[in-house]
Amino acid sequence: MKAIQLSEDKELALVDLPTPRAGVGEVRVNLLASALNHRELWIQKGLYPGMKLPCILGADGAGIVDEVGVNGNQSLLGKEVIIYPAYDWGASEHASSKHFRVLGMPDPGTMAEYIVLPESSIVIKPSYLSMEAAAALPIAGLTAFRALTVIGKIKKGDKVLITGIGGGVAQAGLSFCPHFEAEVYVTSSSQTKIDEAIKRGAKGGVNYKDEDWFAQLKALSGGIDIVLDSSPVPVLDNYLAFLNMGARIVYYGSTGSRNTTIKNMSKFFLRHISFIGSTMGSPNDFFNMIAFMEQHQIQPLIHETFDMKDAVSAFASLAEGKHSGKIVLRHL
Repeated sequence: MKAIQLSEDKELALVDLPTPRAGVGEVRVNLLASALNHRELWIQKGLYPGMKLPCILGADGAGIVDEVGVNGNQSLLGKEVIIYPAYDWGASEHASSKHFRVLGMPDPGTMAEYIVLPESSIVIKPSYLSMEAAAALPIAGLTAFRALTVIGKIKKGDKVLITGIGGGVAQAGLSFCPHFEAEVYVTSSSQTKIDEAIKRGAKGGVNYKDEDWFAQLKALSGGIDIVLDSSPVPVLDNYLAFLNMGARIVYYGSTGSRNTTIKNMSKFFLRHISFIGSTMGSPNDFFNMIAFMEQHQIQPLIHETFDMKDAVSAFASLAEGKHSGKIVLRHL
C-alpha cells in the first residue's frame, strides 16, 4: 500500500509498505482521505514525546471498511466510516488515561491507503459529508466540541471568544457555537481572517497585536463567558478586562506563548474564573460530536485539498500558516 511515512532521518516520503490485515476485534479501513494537523509539523521537527521512527503520519481519516477480523461484525463491510483519532482514552469521561495516545505516532496513522483499528474506533459517516469533509473532522472537531460542551459547559446566550481564528479547532468552534445560540467573537493578527469569521457567523473580532486588544474586545462584546483558547497571552490578567463573572478559559494548545502568568490571583478566584486544560475527547464525545453535526448539517471548513502524492506541498502550506480551516489529502 502507499503511505506517507516519516523516516528515521525525519524525511517525509510516499512509500510502499505491506498492506495490514484485520485481526480479532479489528477492521481494516480503505482510507480515501486524511487531514493535516500542526501535530505533524512538531513530529517532523522531532519535538514530540515518544518519537518512534519510521512511522506513518496522520490522525484524521475517513474511508470504507473493506475487511473485518475473525468473529467480527460483518455488517460493517462496505460501510463509509470516520475514524476516532486515538487509542486508550480509558473508562473515565472526566479525563483520559495515562495510556491515551493519538494515531500517527507511535502507532501507524491515517496517511495511508489502509489502516487497521478496533471496531470501536469507527463511526458511520453521515451521508451528507464527503470523504474529504469527514476526514477534516476528527481532531479539530473533537477538540472543539469537548472544550465547548463538556469543559466550557456552553449554553444559550453565552458569549464565546475564539482565539487565533484560522486553525481547524478554532473554525470548528465557530461552526458549533451558533447552534447553541451563543455569540462568537474572535482574535487574529489578520483582518482578512477576522472578516471571514464574521461572514461565517462571528459577531466581531479584534487584532491581538493591538496593545489594547482586550479593551477593544470588552467594548465590542460587553463581556466574555467562555474562551476557546489555543494561545493564552503571556500575562493572563489581561483577560480580566473582558471576562464575565464565572467565565471559563478552556486551554487546548500552545501555538502562541508556552508560558503564561497570573499576577493577581485574588481577582481570578473572587470572580469565580476557571482556567481548564482540555485535550481532544473521549469516544463518547466523538460520537456525540458526529451526531450533533449530522443534526445541524454542519460542514467543516476546508482550506485546500491536495493529492496524496503532493503531501510535501500540503505540509508546506500548513507550515506557512495562512490557511483558514483544514488542509486535506485526497487518497487516489
